[in-house]
Amino acid sequence: MKRSIEVDTAAELSLRIESGEGLAGVVVQGVDLAEVTADWDAVDVAGSFFLGCRIPDAGVALTLQRGGAIVVPELGEGDRPYRIYPSRLYSYDDLVATGLDAAVRDYFQNSRSRTGDPDPDLPVEAVAQRLHDTAMTDAIWDLVLPDGERPRRVAGIMGGHRVRRDDPRYRQVAEIGYRLTAAGLMVATGGGPGIMESGNLGAYLTRSRDLGSIDRAVAVLSRAPSVEHADYEARAEEVHSEYADREGGVSLAIPTWLYGHEPVGRFASHIAKYFANSIREDGLLRVAGAGIVFSPGGAGTVQEIFQDLAVNAYSPAEERAPMIFLGADWFRSNGIAAVVEHFAEAAEPPFADSIVVTDSVDEAVEAIAGAGEA
Repeated sequence: MKRSIEVDTAAELSLRIESGEGLAGVVVQGVDLAEVTADWDAVDVAGSFFLGCRIPDAGVALTLQRGGAIVVPELGEGDRPYRIYPSRLYSYDDLVATGLDAAVRDYFQNSRSRTGDPDPDLPVEAVAQRLHDTAMTDAIWDLVLPDGERPRRVAGIMGGHRVRRDDPRYRQVAEIGYRLTAAGLMVATGGGPGIMESGNLGAYLTRSRDLGSIDRAVAVLSRAPSVEHADYEARAEEVHSEYADREGGVSLAIPTWLYGHEPVGRFASHIAKYFANSIREDGLLRVAGAGIVFSPGGAGTVQEIFQDLAVNAYSPAEERAPMIFLGADWFRSNGIAAVVEHFAEAAEPPFADSIVVTDSVDEAVEAIAGAGEA
């Protein structure tokens, strides 16, 4: 299926209109139409889709609809702190420095039901949140499949959010993140603390061009080893600032507002934050097409392991991705590795050779980075 043409800035929209290209069939997302000077009666908008755009007045909306456009506005823009269809992924500064993350978290807690979904008595809010999450998914694939460029190979890193910065596993995973990024892959994590932070940290530190930067960074971060420590975010800022003016270190974080107690990670260059945790988890698994490194964790990590197993089991052989279990004793002793290996062997065709249980950083990196060279 041919990809739609997407326009997500006022400047790009103005250029298309001024050039006479028109907007027939184009998806215009998250643009403030008040910033665009146009005679909308004269613009071809047949089959176009204005999604989450700010419409300056009802007359413009009616003109667009009469011209054959579908218009989904901001759905009561002043009532919620977030854009229903942001045109790009977030950055740490977008979320934290502006106070947006805290505002959305508080708003979400007051509008959701016990299950985490929007309250059934707030159907418009449910639509707004799903549109926001759809925008996040769209922006992720724009990052992974950039127009006119080679697709990015994405490697997932998952594990416990309670792993402290002074835990040897934290340093181990940071090295994996560094080496995968240096090998040309893009690391994606769940965007929280612990193992998730360490994966994005490793990717970020490739800006240093020095593997030794990992030990220096971990030494600084270990002075505030867990989220309960008062200097937790300050130590992350100290490490981040050392390389903030350098290029590279691209990585993706995919957190959720459902876990309001987890701070936004400092080290991912791109953040896709979701309301719906189930959509966020499935998207993270599927975008990690190069494979996933799993480190020991809690119930959430175990759930992700078996979700990934199911994705692999029901996917065509050519779309299956390696599953790497870093921490052989932990994954062997609790039976997780045995269950995964059993179902991988029982699949048609089997993919047991894509299951790696190891304690070796070298082996974990090679299982993913090497697979792309085969």
